[in-house]
Order: sequence, then C-alpha cells, then structure tokens
Amino acid sequence: MRHPKDISRRQFLTRAGGAAIAMPSLAAILAACTKPGSETPGGSGSALDNIPIATLDNPVTLPPTQDPIAADTPIESGPLVLYNWADYIYKKVVADFEDKFGVDVQITTFNNLEEGIQKVVNGQVTPDVFVPTPGYLRRLVAKDLLQPLQHDLIPNMSNVWPSYSNPGPYYDLGWNYSVPYTIYTWGVAYNRDRVPDDSAAQQGWEMLWNHDYAGEISLYDSYGDTIAITILRNGSLDVNTQDPQVIDAAKQAILQTINDNQARLTINGVYAKLPAGDYTVAEAWSGDIVGAQWYLPNGVGTDILGYWKPEDGKTMIGNDLLVVPTVSQNPRLAHEFINFMLDEKEGTENFTQWNGYQPPFTSIQPDTLVKDGIVPDTLTSAVVTEDMFKKDLTPYELPPEIDQLWLDAWTEIKAGA
Repeated sequence: MRHPKDISRRQFLTRAGGAAIAMPSLAAILAACTKPGSETPGGSGSALDNIPIATLDNPVTLPPTQDPIAADTPIESGPLVLYNWADYIYKKVVADFEDKFGVDVQITTFNNLEEGIQKVVNGQVTPDVFVPTPGYLRRLVAKDLLQPLQHDLIPNMSNVWPSYSNPGPYYDLGWNYSVPYTIYTWGVAYNRDRVPDDSAAQQGWEMLWNHDYAGEISLYDSYGDTIAITILRNGSLDVNTQDPQVIDAAKQAILQTINDNQARLTINGVYAKLPAGDYTVAEAWSGDIVGAQWYLPNGVGTDILGYWKPEDGKTMIGNDLLVVPTVSQNPRLAHEFINFMLDEKEGTENFTQWNGYQPPFTSIQPDTLVKDGIVPDTLTSAVVTEDMFKKDLTPYELPPEIDQLWLDAWTEIKAGA
C-alpha cells in the first residue's frame, strides 16, 4: 500500500499562478535525432516518417528498424534502468524482480513525456525500459529510439486481452515494439459528502465549471488531457480536433474556470488532495481515483469517493506502454522485466496494492473487482472493460502543426492563469 506522502505517476512541478514556460513540441525535441546530411525533401530522413498516424480505422504496423535481440541472449548483470512516471510502480514488485534475477533496478523518473524523451535524446538518461503512451510510439520508432521486441522472451503476453496480442493494438499491430502496462478512462472525481451522486450525474463535466465549488476544483496540469476533456464539455466529441476555433474555445473555457472559480492545475489533486478534503471535484484518470482509497485520512471511509464518466462513446479511454529503448545496455534483462510485469501475480499486485490502474489481464474479471473489494463500490464506473476500447473515444497522435496549436493554447492558459 502506498504511503500517503508518496506521489502518483504524473507528479511534476505545477506552475499554476507562476510564469508560463513554453513547452517544447515533440517534433522540436526529435529534430535533435536527425543526423546532419540525412534530411530528405519534406521529411526528417527516416522511411518510417511515411507511416501514417495510427487510428482505430487505420491501424498501423511499425516495421522493425533492426532485428530483435536473439532469444538466447545471455541475461546481463544490470543494473536495469527503469525510466518511469514518478511512483507508478510498486517497489515491492520491483524488489521481487531483483530477488528473482539477482540484479538491481534503478528507477529514474520524468515529469512529462516531452521531458523524458528529451533526456533520452540528449543522452542524459540511458533507460532499459521506458513508459510512454501510444500517441508517442510511431515517432519514437521513426527516430530509431526504440528496438523491436523479441516475442519469444515475453510469453506472458498470453495473459493480456486478445485485442492487445492478436493481431495487436491499432497503434502497433503485431506488438512489434510495445506491450500494454495499464488501462484507464477519463472523467470527474468528486467528494460524495459534498456532491450527491445524482447531482454529479446531472452536472457531468460542468462540475469543473460550477462556481459553487470555487477554490475546490482541480484540473490536470497536462495539456492534451485537459484541453480534450474541455472539448467534450463544450459539446464536441472530436478529442483530436484540428479546428483552431474548437481549440480556442477550449482555451477560453479553461481560463474561465481558472479565473472565475479558482480551479487549480495539479497532478495530485485526485489521488491525494481530494481524499484529504482540499478539492471537491477534479478531472480524473480512473486509476487515480481508485488509488485515492489509500490516501484517505484515518477514520474516513471509501464511501466519500465518487467517479463520473460520460455514457459509452462519449468519454476517452487509453493505456500506457512498456518499451525497450535502442540505447538499452541490458536488453535481455529489459525483456525479462517486461515479461515479469505481465505476470498475472506481479501485475495484479501492482494494481491492487499500489497504483489503482488496471492491467488488461484476462485473469482480472472487471465485474468482480467491486465485489472482491479491490475497487470501492462507489467507484463502479472506474472499472475498465475490454469492450470500452471499441466504443469510447481514443486520443490519437496529432500532426506536428496541430500539436503546436494545442501547445500554444496551453502556454496561453498558463500565462493567463
């Protein structure tokens, strides 16, 4: 169980109320990967740059940039370097891996994926295992930052949902480069002592704009997440919009609730600050509110925790990944670690005892998670099922020029907050 003073996977320094700092786009970061003289007309020099952006309607196979390591590659002596979001893995599970293989694991953390990728590109960190999201995968492969996986070394992929293993997810058919780590939805977490369930259901996203909760509203300090849920709040389902007017309307709405309702940009607002009573409502990933049960003050029951998400087809769903960077010094050990995290016992313990984020294991029956006491009965809507990935909205990689529009809007939000 996490200690109440620990922090979640997405913890990084919030700058709300301070000077805005322009975020570098991923395109700008990855430009550093291009070798002098390797540019091709209209592109950055990689044949993989011609691979289209993956969507559910247009799934993509990422072709290997090199051969996977041989299945008989000796296991290295380590240490294994895990490059991860802060406190996004149970250290007991890590210790179990260390004991099994007689190696040390060094956990290095990043504050956001742009920072994490930039440090890999610059050689500041040399990870063996990295934890990105699908929207970054194609570009990481295109810049030869990831190595193909040796499937013979990851037999535990048989434990995950069929949609991830055969033929593989839309963003990596054949799972040539990635395996799933966790799955989650987006919604609104709320304190049931202050917001009755029927009121939460009636308000939906408007809870985050309700002046009655002024000073007690949390939004994620994450440009893609918060702009996307604001697009939903504004009445559009296009969470991958390329329309400047829709992006601008989301920006104005976010500024409105920040300035009129004192909404705060946080990362720990859901799992730590809401159960502590600091916030009444918060933009939430489902895993954060499930994990919030371990941050409740002594004597406070889980029945104060609530989670609303829109009806099927009107909310977002996503997952995080485990990959092996090209610079890995311990690629066989990295494969062993990935396979270890896909072990039903270890992966389930990571979920049920630490971070609250489900792994997509066939052994986990979503309809029993509440009955078994893993998910509080007030958080039934935070349970994730496989069919949601066919029905709900998926945030995709944005074209560079559109991603820059989102980043520019976020910079203006931070400046005006």
